[in-house]
Amino acid sequence: MLEKRFQIQLTDAAKEAAMELQQEDKYIRFSVARSGCCSMAVHLYPDTERITDQAIEVDGIRILTKNEYPELTWIGTIDYKKKGLHKGFSWK
Repeated sequence: MLEKRFQIQLTDAAKEAAMELQQEDKYIRFSVARSGCCSMAVHLYPDTERITDQAIEVDGIRILTKNEYPELTWIGTIDYKKKGLHKGFSWK
């Protein structure tokens, strides 16, 4: 079950930004890639849902994933920040 593998919280800013995305039929994409020889990097970005996606819901917010690396558990918080022209989701 995905909910056991993804123990995610969202800040209020992330929830607000995600709700705006959902009005446009876009969601937060949770993607994972190898980073260096032995670590992983989480990438979060707005995206549309695909037929091959799996999804979890956190506080009514839909988060898309391809269920990469099913042996790993992800515990963290998604935040959203705006600074000048830059804006986006981050993982901590």
